[in-house]
Amino acid sequence: MIIFLKTVCPEIIGRIPNGEYLVKDGSTAQQALCHCLESKEMTVPKEEQLSNLLYVVNHHHEKPDIVLNDGDRLMVLRPVRGG
Repeated sequence: MIIFLKTVCPEIIGRIPNGEYLVKDGSTAQQALCHCLESKEMTVPKEEQLSNLLYVVNHHHEKPDIVLNDGDRLMVLRPVRGG
């Protein structure tokens, strides 16, 4: 299936290009991010780092284990910290 990826956390996952990516059907948001990184031969961060990221699917904050559908828009953001 095809998803649209946008990331705002290069210090954690690197500078992956925003755009369309082909990922496995039934992928979760976190798995899809990993597939996208692997498709660009980029290093996949450790599980702890991945689970701390914020996942936004179709403009709604979601857990990393939400299953994506064809055409979904996935935005991955750095964790929010501070006061």
